Amino acid sequence: MLEFVVAVAIVAVLATVLLNRVAYYQGQAERVSLQTIVANLRLSLQSRIEQGKLPSGSSNLTMLAEENPFSWLKSKPVNYAGEFYAPSDAQIGAGNWCYDRSDKSVVYLLNNAETFSRGQAKRLKFKVKLLHLLNTSGIAENAAGTVVGLDIEQVKT
Repeated sequence: MLEFVVAVAIVAVLATVLLNRVAYYQGQAERVSLQTIVANLRLSLQSRIEQGKLPSGSSNLTMLAEENPFSWLKSKPVNYAGEFYAPSDAQIGAGNWCYDRSDKSVVYLLNNAETFSRGQAKRLKFKVKLLHLLNTSGIAENAAGTVVGLDIEQVKT
């Protein structure tokens, strides 16, 4: 009987360690997936900017900042939920991406917020930002600012 109790205790400890490691690797997989999709969106944005510089292209960067970045991808991620106007968490679904038409941002709803960092929001938002030409004091040249490029940046929620 004692041998059985010892065997059960060893199996319980091993199962606990295994489940802890599985949760860790799930969090790491989510982090890598998120970083990969954001990198793909940045690459497709740079491609669109370069296409606009061609003689047959349109180089209106302001209009490009208004588009859904997922429309630039050849194929959308399997966890892309679509376009919504001010979506709720239920509309997006955990572990999914969407495009929020209300503020023209890309939203990712985390599966598990604790895997990224303590106290971080459950939603991550990314937005296409206009990069303006700055003068020597670091202020845009004029109110409109000369747009010199675009980038996708994370914004605070």
